[in-house]
Amino acid sequence: MGKRKWGESFLKSGLPLEHLTLFNFRSLGYFCSPSIEYQRFDETGQKKWFEIDLMAESASRNKDTSVCFLVECKYHDENRFWFFLPHEAHRWHFDDRFFNCGPYQTLSEPTAKTALMLAPLSYGGIVVSQDGQKQDNSVHTAIQQLANAFVPHTLSYIFDFLIEAKPPSTLAVIPIIVTNAKIFRLRPSITSIETIREATSQSEIADELEWTWCFHDPSREVSDRNSDIIENFKKRKAKMLSRFPVINRRLELWATRPNWIAITNIKSLSAAIKSIDQHFFSLQTCKISIARKENRKVRVK
Repeated sequence: MGKRKWGESFLKSGLPLEHLTLFNFRSLGYFCSPSIEYQRFDETGQKKWFEIDLMAESASRNKDTSVCFLVECKYHDENRFWFFLPHEAHRWHFDDRFFNCGPYQTLSEPTAKTALMLAPLSYGGIVVSQDGQKQDNSVHTAIQQLANAFVPHTLSYIFDFLIEAKPPSTLAVIPIIVTNAKIFRLRPSITSIETIREATSQSEIADELEWTWCFHDPSREVSDRNSDIIENFKKRKAKMLSRFPVINRRLELWATRPNWIAITNIKSLSAAIKSIDQHFFSLQTCKISIARKENRKVRVK
């Protein structure tokens, strides 16, 4: 009994789940950087350092573009599970908003909707316990951690470091949350409060998912903060960006991201990574040299 309590205590620290997540990515050939730090303003207006659990970057490229995951991990004991609502895509539901390519847009058909088919779509997300007690919403916490990290981190790494990296490269950046909790999504056919109230188990009203695309529409507060961060970045890097007008325009579309976050159970993590990875490598992309030719065209105009 004592050993089991010690093991559960260790699991609740979150470290074992982070370790297993990193192991899954590395076993699939990803370069992993744990404990990624970034700067942003907190709720009081003070600039502070924050952290996300992991960045994992594929060693393979689709022409000049690699897949990169920004990862946040959340552990729960076995008495809790995650519950989502079904989502009908109507906004930001094209491939560009799933794969977030930067600093160049290298998708040949960025408005295609192929990524929608990889997993069930959801939104919202709460933590529910088997005994019916209200739980802290760590789903929301994890989503906000990734949402707040996305723009500051990608600006410093992708839109600064990678612009003039040799050899040149672009990253398709996908936020992902990994949990050990079971993931359920309410069935679209459930339309009665009484049906939900009378359910004795989640399986009566919901389907268990291996992983899901969770839609996220950043709040106006986050979007405005992102816009300020981007404008400050453009001022600091004005000389460099003047040589890359296409990238400058790309930045204008960055403040309202991310819109889609992959959420997966740790047992399905490898399958989710493979599914996203294989799908991306099936898409048509262009080489960065083509994007640079577009830069020259813009300057001539």
